[in-house]
Amino acid sequence: MYLKYFVYVSSVNNLSDARYCSGMFVDYIGFNFDENSRNHITIEKFMEIKNWINGPKIVAEFGNSSWSHTQDYLSNIDVDYININYKFKYIKKLKNKLIINIPDLNDVRDNLEIITQNSSNLKAIIVDQFDDFSRNYIKTLSNHDVFIGKKETLNQTESVLKKYNFGLKLSGSEELRPGYKDYTNLSDTLEKITLPT
Repeated sequence: MYLKYFVYVSSVNNLSDARYCSGMFVDYIGFNFDENSRNHITIEKFMEIKNWINGPKIVAEFGNSSWSHTQDYLSNIDVDYININYKFKYIKKLKNKLIINIPDLNDVRDNLEIITQNSSNLKAIIVDQFDDFSRNYIKTLSNHDVFIGKKETLNQTESVLKKYNFGLKLSGSEELRPGYKDYTNLSDTLEKITLPT
């Protein structure tokens, strides 16, 4: 069972989501360590979950966290990539492989080249929102993997994924109670983009 596109599932905070994503062969699993988020995960819980999964690249998501918080966590965890917001002031100081999150391409299109050249460690970019006009700037991203958020329908999403050879960014969700999980949104999407065996 393999997926048609590269897939990054962010904000995973429970073992059920992590094992499901691993079993579906997603490429990246992200864990939210953003100190400004109410849904951030503890290091202890992250380590417990990480020990149960195998295959996907592990991403630490820091959003707009402070430099001290980011450094403190990175000294205590082992991950493949770091996901930070494009406004993070200390991008050049990070030695890890990076995934930069750009919520809206329209906000940064004139500075996109500067952002993407800010670090030699840049692996991928996540763009949640962009319109027809800002699509003209997509070619600037051609040297990097690009993940986009899901559009209104799966057909619309797949149309963009195919046209630009993008990957898909999805999000995990809360467990209803330990061991009991509603996979509706995540599983519906992943099962529909599974290649036939």
